[in-house]
Amino acid sequence: MMKLKYIPFLVVLISLFTSCVKEKDYPPEPIIEFVQYVKYGLDSADCIISFQDGDGDIGKLPGDSESPDDFKMKYLYKGTDNLFHPFDAIDSTSVMDTLYYTYRVPNLTPDGQYKALNGDIIAKLRVPPIYVPGHTIVKFEISLTDRAGHKSNVVTSNEITLP
Repeated sequence: MMKLKYIPFLVVLISLFTSCVKEKDYPPEPIIEFVQYVKYGLDSADCIISFQDGDGDIGKLPGDSESPDDFKMKYLYKGTDNLFHPFDAIDSTSVMDTLYYTYRVPNLTPDGQYKALNGDIIAKLRVPPIYVPGHTIVKFEISLTDRAGHKSNVVTSNEITLP
């Protein structure tokens, strides 16, 4: 009989431990990590990053055409000095903007009170990326900006060898 009086206490104790789900504690700025760049010939590729965001404001809201693109890939090429450089000049005479590939991530904010997010973003490059003649090894610097304007850390892709 003595043992039966502890059963309700054990049930309550077990319920407390199993019902408590620890919330993820991420900062409001996105944190990204490079996962993989997969080339499909010269006509397409996938760039995959993983991300975490504490306030869940990743991606553009429907109808938002004013905000800048949130996923940026900066083109870098390996020079004769074996260092990577942004492509931002033609023939050393006319200067142009650094070559970026930009994408709009769809709204990923979850419904409900708890907004922290983590997951993968796959940028599908279905239009051939511009590879500049003479550049045989390239890579990308990648960043993500949330709707509040918080910028993520910058990650670098693997080296991509071109034919």
